Amino acid sequence: MISKIRDLLLAACAAVSVLLPAEADAKDDILVIGDSMLEWQSFKGASIPQILAKRTKRNVENRAASGAKLYLTGAEGNARSVIPTQYSKGNWNWVVMNGGANDLLAKCGCSRCDSVLDKLISEDASSGVLPDLAKQIRNDGPRVILLAYYEGNARPNLFSRCEKVVKELTERQRLLASRLRGVELVRTKAAIDPKNRSHFALDGFHLSRKGTRRVGALLAQSLAQLEARRR
Repeated sequence: MISKIRDLLLAACAAVSVLLPAEADAKDDILVIGDSMLEWQSFKGASIPQILAKRTKRNVENRAASGAKLYLTGAEGNARSVIPTQYSKGNWNWVVMNGGANDLLAKCGCSRCDSVLDKLISEDASSGVLPDLAKQIRNDGPRVILLAYYEGNARPNLFSRCEKVVKELTERQRLLASRLRGVELVRTKAAIDPKNRSHFALDGFHLSRKGTRRVGALLAQSLAQLEARRR
């Protein structure tokens, strides 16, 4: 008798499970790709994507890697060393990405960078590695957030000479976001004060835990505002 009751209960549970949506059908939600700005403080559970996940209670997958570039010259790197290869088609709602600073520093020393900058993103934002990647993602369905670089530490550091060209990169990203539907630019200027040493790590150019928390919180707020705008 007990065996028959158990069988009936198992059959009933199976029937209910057919009616309920499967867990696997849920959106992968948010994918993050980029360079060390988005990986930094990960080992402390305090990277920008980790703060985003904690603030929003959403699923965030982070594939960003320190030193990653938008394109390589010469020797091949691993899958995470080139930002476009960090992306894969999936059931994402959003793809958050950054990139370009490592290219500008390594390939032209952040000086006389016109050709490198144009390869990353043209002056009119119509072509380049970054627009091509954004268009690919949009064709796959997800919306895109371009997370702008923060203004660097006012104290001299490795990237001090990159401020001018990085500002131009951000301006071209702004133009891309204004022209390509579903692509948004989120600026970090409100979160990071270049004169506040507590916002920066000991190396002088990456963010401290305080800095990543501030950018992560700003990103979470911006995401909520972008989604509310479409309701």
